[in-house]
Amino acid sequence: MRVGLLIVAAFWFLPVSSQTLQIMGSDEGFLPFYYGDNLNKGILVEVINEFTVEAGIVAGFSPMPRKRQAWALEEGRANAVFANPLWMPLPDRMHAIGPVLTWRDRVFAQPGQQADSFDDLEGSICLRKWFVYSDRLERRIGTNLVRLDAYNAQQMLGMFLHKRCDYTVMNEMEFRFLANLADVDPDGYSTELIDAEWPVYLGILKTETALIKAAEAFFATHTVDVEAMLPKLPPPDRRISIQPDQ
Repeated sequence: MRVGLLIVAAFWFLPVSSQTLQIMGSDEGFLPFYYGDNLNKGILVEVINEFTVEAGIVAGFSPMPRKRQAWALEEGRANAVFANPLWMPLPDRMHAIGPVLTWRDRVFAQPGQQADSFDDLEGSICLRKWFVYSDRLERRIGTNLVRLDAYNAQQMLGMFLHKRCDYTVMNEMEFRFLANLADVDPDGYSTELIDAEWPVYLGILKTETALIKAAEAFFATHTVDVEAMLPKLPPPDRRISIQPDQ
C-alpha cells in the first residue's frame, strides 16, 4: 500500500500525457490474454486494470496489426506492447519489464494417444497454416506425421475435437479457454510435450521514465496467476462455435 501511495504521489506532478500507458495489441491470436472488439477483456487486461488503480494512471489497449506497431510507436499512437524482447518493435528504444508471464505452446493428444517424446508422435496433427513450429516437430512432419492445416486457432481446435487429427499444438491457455467455452474438459488432452516456450515482458518506450518506474514497482511484487484468472474471464465478443463429436 505504501508503494502504491508513493507511485500516485510521483505521478501527481506529471503532465497528463506522461500518465497514459497506451498498449498495442494484435486483435488475433492472443486469447485469452487480451481480446474483445476493443481489446478490453483478458488476463493482461485485468492485470493492467489493477496496475492503473495502484499507480493512479490511465491505461488501455489499442488494436494494432503487428506490421504497424513500429509505426504506432514512432507516431506517438502508443508507448507500450506485451512481447518477448526479441520480437519487440523498436527494440533499441524499448525498456522490457518482467517477465510478466510465460507463453507455452503445448502438444495436445487424443485420449489414449499420449506421447513421451516428439519421436513418439505418429499419425496426423492439426497445425496453423503458415505458422512456424519447432525443428523437433517439423522433422516429424512428412515422415511420421501427416499435417492438416487450419487458418486459425478455433478451426484447428474444432478439427482436433472432431477427431480429424491425433494431435494439435496450441498455446496451453488458449486451448483451455476455448475448450471450456465448448464445454469440453481440456485436461484429458494435455501432454507434457512443450513445442515452444518464451517469457512475455511489458515493453515501454525508454522516454516514458515515469511509467517505467511505476510498472517496475508494480510487477516487482505482483504475480500473474493465469490458472486462477482463466475460469473468471468473460466470453469473447465474437461468437465461438466449436462442437466436438458426441
